[in-house]
Amino acid sequence: MFQHRYIPQLLLVLASIFNTQLIAAERMVAIDDPNAQDSGTGSAAAPYKTLSYAMSQLRPGDHLTIAAGTYRDALLFPTNIWSRIDAKLIATGKMHHLNLTKDTQTIIEGKGEVLIKGSNLVTDWRDLGNGRFVKVWPDETQQVFIDGKPLLQVGGTIFGGFPTKPNHSLAMLHKSQKGIWPGRRDGDQNAMPENSFYYHHAAKALYLQTNLAALNNHTVEVSVRPALLSGQGLTDIIVKNIKFEHANTSAKMRGGLISMSGLRLRLDNLHVNQADSIGIELIGDDITLTNSKANQSGQLGILARGDRMQFINNETNDNNTRGFNKWWEAGGIKFVGNGGLQNSLVSEHKALRNMGDGIWFDWKNRNNTVKNSLSAYNSGFGIHYEASDQGRIINNLVLANQQRGVYLAHSSQTLVAFNLVAGNQMQGIAVVEENRRDPKAEFDFSAKGNKVLANVIAWNAGAIVLPSNRADNISDHNILIGDETQTRAGLGWVNMFMATLEDWSKRTQQDLHSQRIIMPLDKSFKQSITERQSVNVDWYQLLRRDFKPIQFNSEMQKLMTDVTDFRAGPSLSPQLAKVSKQQ
Repeated sequence: MFQHRYIPQLLLVLASIFNTQLIAAERMVAIDDPNAQDSGTGSAAAPYKTLSYAMSQLRPGDHLTIAAGTYRDALLFPTNIWSRIDAKLIATGKMHHLNLTKDTQTIIEGKGEVLIKGSNLVTDWRDLGNGRFVKVWPDETQQVFIDGKPLLQVGGTIFGGFPTKPNHSLAMLHKSQKGIWPGRRDGDQNAMPENSFYYHHAAKALYLQTNLAALNNHTVEVSVRPALLSGQGLTDIIVKNIKFEHANTSAKMRGGLISMSGLRLRLDNLHVNQADSIGIELIGDDITLTNSKANQSGQLGILARGDRMQFINNETNDNNTRGFNKWWEAGGIKFVGNGGLQNSLVSEHKALRNMGDGIWFDWKNRNNTVKNSLSAYNSGFGIHYEASDQGRIINNLVLANQQRGVYLAHSSQTLVAFNLVAGNQMQGIAVVEENRRDPKAEFDFSAKGNKVLANVIAWNAGAIVLPSNRADNISDHNILIGDETQTRAGLGWVNMFMATLEDWSKRTQQDLHSQRIIMPLDKSFKQSITERQSVNVDWYQLLRRDFKPIQFNSEMQKLMTDVTDFRAGPSLSPQLAKVSKQQ
């Protein structure tokens, strides 16, 4: 029996559920409407004025429409109403144990051009002469913009004091590589290059060094809000058609400009630009992100983990503008932490020019598919499937990355098939075993059972690498293009054996059905690599016409459940053609 002291709380819960079902409503916020006021009804005739007030009135099942305009505010879900899922379950990836019934969907959508900014307009700067200006400022900011252009940060601390705070929890990470933020610019208010800013903690002052004689008639924006769309433990939420710019997330915490966790969340047509740290952070199960962008973020475009997630037709371009360590957590899109991504799909994703890896799975990801995607011109690996298993990397374009094209490090039972891997500055496809083991013995990090099949591997610094112990890894039916060096394959890691295709096949019995095409680098493709903007694979389209269909045995055909065209290399399906053309 319930003890009497619990009865009031139970009645409140029941009343909340009952009222939620009754008062689901259409609501509107419109900052530029002359009739808008936060004491209004939230109707189209009397809309709310601010996002924060609108969110305080929102209830499960409501439909909130945001009218066109620029909002310097945030969409924050009230925790007392929306947090229905235990945060510990989300953090530990145990949400599959829950059996939650589906609530009425709550919808937040923009109508017209809706822009939410994490920065404020700032005026009344004190002129120090020679293009220098100062203003009393209460807290450290990570971003300053003049007329929309970002200034360089001098000095600066992140995540609650790194790197100057003694004994900071992140101080020892990657210490031999200048820590997690090697791109930090040292200096103070007396050592500032042109177009930079510096925050003086002791004086609580924000300094600017510009090439301007005055700031009158110029727009100065300073980032102040840590998150612009945030909610934890949510269920059945739809958010769509909104643009976001600027954030001050990294000043005190690690997280995203968009930070959402929960169950059955659908995010569509969300465009994030110039977040100071992570653009979009998603944690939970049955979450879908479609038609969205996270570009020019300070650290990472998208960070996610969960079960049965879908990422379809998104892009993460030009991220890690602040120079975070790519071996730590920086680049385009990364899946990591507490099991990473499970049973999920990444399709039609575009990752270009990131300072780091393009698409990165790290630490115990399982049963995921990456297909019809483009990863190009990144400073790290194109597609990195690390310490994970049961992946399917199928029908992608992986082009001109500064490290390996497709890299399977300590991963197993993964299929790499029908990809075009070309122009990468290290090996095209590498499967590596370094005897890494899980200290908890929960996961097998040995590189075994991987299959590298029917890829076109062209003009990379070497074609294929497999573990020296082979461990039932298979490579076959590939087409290797380039000169003798570019078409070599090898075993191992340090001082690895590398050989021509003929010697490779004879020694290892790998690639017995593969072929080599000696061919100079295509001029148009070379130009696109130099320009790093467009992707020119016209040479491949012409060459592919002469490829003969591959005759797989029945065992191999079972592996090809996601592939319908049994020719070597990607088919450039309508989805992949669209991804490659939209630059």
